[in-house]
Amino acid sequence: MKVCYVLSACFLSLFFLGGCERVGEGLSTEANFEEWYPQYNRYIRNWLTKQVGEIEMEMEKLDAELAEIDDDEGKKKIQEVLLEKKKLLERMQSRQAMGDYFQFKTVEDLPSELVWNNGLKQPEIGDPKAKKGGAFRYFISSFPPTIRPFGPNSNNSFRGELYDNIEVSLVDLHPETGEVIPGVAKEWAIGTDGKTVFFRLDPDAKYNDGVAVKAIDFMWWVYVRASDNVVTPWFKQYLREQMAQFTLFGAEVIAISLPEPKPKLAYFASLPPSPSHFYKEYGPDYKERYQWRVPPTTAAYTVKPEDLVKGVSITLSRTDDWWAKDKKFFKYRYNVDRIRYTVIRDRSKAWELFRAGELDYFPITLPEYWFQKSEMPPVFDGYVERYTWYNQFPRIPWSLYLNSAKPPLDNQDVRLGICYASNWQKVIDVIFRGDASRLPGWTKGYGRFDNPDIMARPFSINKAREHFAKAGYVKEGDDGILMKEDGQRLEVALTFSRIPVREKMMGILKEEAKKAGLDFIMDGLDHTVVYKKEMQKNHQAVFSAWGFQPPYPRYYEYFHSSNAYDDKGNLKHNTNNVFSFKDERMDQLSVAFRNARTEDELEKYAHEMQQIIHDSGVYVPGYMTEFSRVGCWRWVRWPDSEYTEFCPPRTYAPFESYVYWIDEDIKRETETAKRSGKKFPEVQAAKQRYRIKNETKGDSGE
Repeated sequence: MKVCYVLSACFLSLFFLGGCERVGEGLSTEANFEEWYPQYNRYIRNWLTKQVGEIEMEMEKLDAELAEIDDDEGKKKIQEVLLEKKKLLERMQSRQAMGDYFQFKTVEDLPSELVWNNGLKQPEIGDPKAKKGGAFRYFISSFPPTIRPFGPNSNNSFRGELYDNIEVSLVDLHPETGEVIPGVAKEWAIGTDGKTVFFRLDPDAKYNDGVAVKAIDFMWWVYVRASDNVVTPWFKQYLREQMAQFTLFGAEVIAISLPEPKPKLAYFASLPPSPSHFYKEYGPDYKERYQWRVPPTTAAYTVKPEDLVKGVSITLSRTDDWWAKDKKFFKYRYNVDRIRYTVIRDRSKAWELFRAGELDYFPITLPEYWFQKSEMPPVFDGYVERYTWYNQFPRIPWSLYLNSAKPPLDNQDVRLGICYASNWQKVIDVIFRGDASRLPGWTKGYGRFDNPDIMARPFSINKAREHFAKAGYVKEGDDGILMKEDGQRLEVALTFSRIPVREKMMGILKEEAKKAGLDFIMDGLDHTVVYKKEMQKNHQAVFSAWGFQPPYPRYYEYFHSSNAYDDKGNLKHNTNNVFSFKDERMDQLSVAFRNARTEDELEKYAHEMQQIIHDSGVYVPGYMTEFSRVGCWRWVRWPDSEYTEFCPPRTYAPFESYVYWIDEDIKRETETAKRSGKKFPEVQAAKQRYRIKNETKGDSGE
């Protein structure tokens, strides 16, 4: 889910973007999985053959280069590349030996040696005191451009609330222990090859329209995303390269194979189902036909047609008799009957509605809210409660993203100069009053996978000017901005969402950068416009953040050249490589990282990639905090049990955990007290059970 907000980057958007070749001609205008999947099987076979041939040719060239090189360092580098190529070749050849991508067998064909797991030893999530019922009222800054879960514009800021945060996939990770727990699958088993997971579906699993989930629906999940009826370059590449095989064993068992063994295999093989009955009209007009049609999902919530009021609000309603309501890991979650998101573009207006009790919850991490605006009568009178909650979520990279395809940012020295000219420490001191700290690099909060040697470049006028001079900016204008000999000024457009706090932050960066001779041209736009501009790679520098999730960081989608340029060298749009970054070694490492079989390999590759990112200067680390601060009316209740304190630790924003509930009795009591003037004790609490000791501050929770 992008956090600007694609926290994002969706459950599977947590993985790898890219392109795909065209498959099949003359497809039906209606859904026809039976006709499509043999074509796709052939396509994958041909693609694998092509990949094997290309890798073998590359290895032959490398062997020839190795024979001609004399220096040891050069030989070592080529040998390292050869080793990675060999692993990739073995990967492709192993996939060829597996047979067709889609296979169909019977229950009798299941391997007899399988050992089934159900994950039920993990602790419960939430609080037994949670009550069902009521409505939770919140706001969004813009209306989503589509309600579709995939296809053009689907990776928008509201995707998580509609799908990713609430859908039940085959399995999931426990938000406290990080272990695999059941979802739509009641149990799972790892095959003897170490890369195949057998999932036995829960017979109770249903979509929220009452139709039972079938094993073939997971094949349909692939079909509707990989066919030529829709433009989904990310999904097409992901499914082609990161999923090796889908095998049906009757109606209740699906086996999903990855190209190689990897840690937490069951989690990475897990998908949500796609309802084949809903997509019966799926065809070339998918984009338009399904633009505003909400698909049935396995989630506790869905959007009724009458609750989709374009440009105004979206309301999620809890499914009557939801199939998972009594399951161990769901029974204390998804408690409210309705979640209403009202479009309020002006954050100040949203705050006033919260003060008046028209919204139930508001993020107050920013100091102006915590130290100033929330010092208000509803808090003093005990009607609104304030909480500081410490999490263990990977720190969200609120930073500057530089587009290396746009001059003058195609010059590394200009980028490095910007790194030194960006005074993030002053932003932290002034805007956050010291409550935040500097992000060290691309990732923070992943433990051993963070490179401890990477530190963000400090603000330095001298070092910034040294790099700018190397790039040819050697003259200074009357206003202090550097120029080249031909008069070309050192100007960079800085794009950001136009809200007051961001305007203040970017204003500080602009004034400080002038001291180093850099002119940031302010480009404050509506949030939706910023996102589109960034995805179209039309920005120079953008203040942004991409949502990361446990358990591992991601690199391929953001830094592999295939997500920056096509085969002809043209800039590729609508991918997460907003840096337009291209580096041969990074390509090798990002592929090796996503194909890694052990956490030791992941750590090794991650550390080297973080160093490459740091050296390139395309990413200017911003700020982070280790907590979220929230204000909520006292009828919004939070867990305080042996299972959960306030919220599961691996959560970005507390309301996204869905462990809260609305206490209607307390709401009536509070509304009566407001009318009569009765007051309650002021509540300001810090929830520190999940605080990571001796760690610098993390995720902003903005």
